[in-house]
Amino acid sequence: MSSQETQLPTILFAPGAWHRPWVFDLVREDLAGRGYPTAAAALASVGSTDADVGLDQDVEAVRAVLRGLVDAGRDVVVVAHSYGGIPVANAVRGLNYKDLAAEGRRGGVVMVVYMASFAIPEGDSLFNDGKEMPSWLSVTDGFVLPRDPIPLFYADVEPSLAAKAVAALVPQPLKTFQGTSGFEPWNEGFEMGYVFAEDDQAISLDRQIDMSSQIPASSFTATLTASHSPFLSMPEALGKVLQQAAEVAVARRAN
Repeated sequence: MSSQETQLPTILFAPGAWHRPWVFDLVREDLAGRGYPTAAAALASVGSTDADVGLDQDVEAVRAVLRGLVDAGRDVVVVAHSYGGIPVANAVRGLNYKDLAAEGRRGGVVMVVYMASFAIPEGDSLFNDGKEMPSWLSVTDGFVLPRDPIPLFYADVEPSLAAKAVAALVPQPLKTFQGTSGFEPWNEGFEMGYVFAEDDQAISLDRQIDMSSQIPASSFTATLTASHSPFLSMPEALGKVLQQAAEVAVARRAN
């Protein structure tokens, strides 16, 4: 690891529903070329055959990876995609670099970046409390998969890569989407960011904008002319945006 790399924050990715961390390989490769160390967490619920696995286990999975980085003294930019925004919001609790510095500790979360991601209020869930599930979700025996995922997730992804992504999708327990979020990092002093996917067919741009209205006006924002998965369709453009987010985080940390 170069001296420059040790001074840059680690960028930690958390995937959305049905996806495993390999989907970030292209953007991680791009970021490595920019000097940034990266990591990716696997969600416990993705591919689980236990219908009782849910949000709590996903929070624990993300937090385990994040805690390892923070305990090693690393500054971390956490990037959450889609459903991943919910476990990430809860996993970062207590790991804000500001709070850790006050305890005389190095490292911590320097920014939470939502990327075409759900940012839901404390006490809320995706599909509980009478909320209607999208028609494009298929539920069988307590497990969920998306119907016709290419137009939803990969409309602008190169066809062979889109086909690979579809083949790699795995079921997820319905319980995952019914879990209640218990933390709002944007209201607890965390530096925040939102990367909008302008052509997203899974989480509309209007909904992304609505959710992002919760985070402070001074937060980092960027917009990509992308469908739901810019890490597959435009990894270089996304890498550039995440570098910009990291630079903002580092500058604010220094002040």
